[in-house]
Amino acid sequence: MSILEVEGLSQSFADKRLYQNASFQLNKEDHMGVIGQNGAGKSTLIKIVTGQQLPDEGNVRCQKGITIGYLDQYVQTAHGLTIFEFLKSAFAKLYRISGLQAKCYEKYAQAPADQLLEKAGRYQELLEAGDFYELETKIDQVMTGLGIDALGKEREVSSCSGGQRSKIILAKLLLEQPNVLLLDEPTNYLDTQHIEWLIGYLNSLPGSFMVVSHDFNFLERVTNTIIDVSLGKITKYTGSFQAAIKQKQQRLESQQK
Repeated sequence: MSILEVEGLSQSFADKRLYQNASFQLNKEDHMGVIGQNGAGKSTLIKIVTGQQLPDEGNVRCQKGITIGYLDQYVQTAHGLTIFEFLKSAFAKLYRISGLQAKCYEKYAQAPADQLLEKAGRYQELLEAGDFYELETKIDQVMTGLGIDALGKEREVSSCSGGQRSKIILAKLLLEQPNVLLLDEPTNYLDTQHIEWLIGYLNSLPGSFMVVSHDFNFLERVTNTIIDVSLGKITKYTGSFQAAIKQKQQRLESQQK
């Protein structure tokens, strides 16, 4: 079942055509790798899917209620917060519910009423459903997994380097767990240990994702489908990176014959 559809996509820059009437679908179970030569339009495709850039022609349609997260969406909002504050904002809705519950108890202390306790109970159910009392443990796990813990929780995001901020923003996206995760070169600035952790985390995600990467070993281990951006077309292959390369070669040989 497709949760995201790209139809009739065409895009050019100056005299270079990236895509011509290209289409593909992202299904609910897809862990999709995006491959192609440098300049083929992989990063542009991510920007079009997220609405950062309008295509010359074509449409991007998402299933109703689908949330999309992409790697650079928090670049500006990260400033002025500590690393821990920024990562906690991934769960802003749950922290807001916790605040509302606290107000119920404050009002009850001043003027006891059954309605306030009932409302506080409903808030409690929402908090427990969202694993609210495990959030800080989750944040610690992701910080350690990506090597952010070495920076310290109280360090301001604005004082971090560009590579460090990229890791912090990636951490927030992973914590949010949107229905569709869009990642452009997520292994940049990660060492081998942290890449291994990211591979395990992505493979355990319940949602789908699209990932652009030049790290072919990484793609081989996290993908179950590949789209190849090449010669103005977007071709989808089923299977891992190596399986896609074999299918592409067979397809080219068939065309040549």
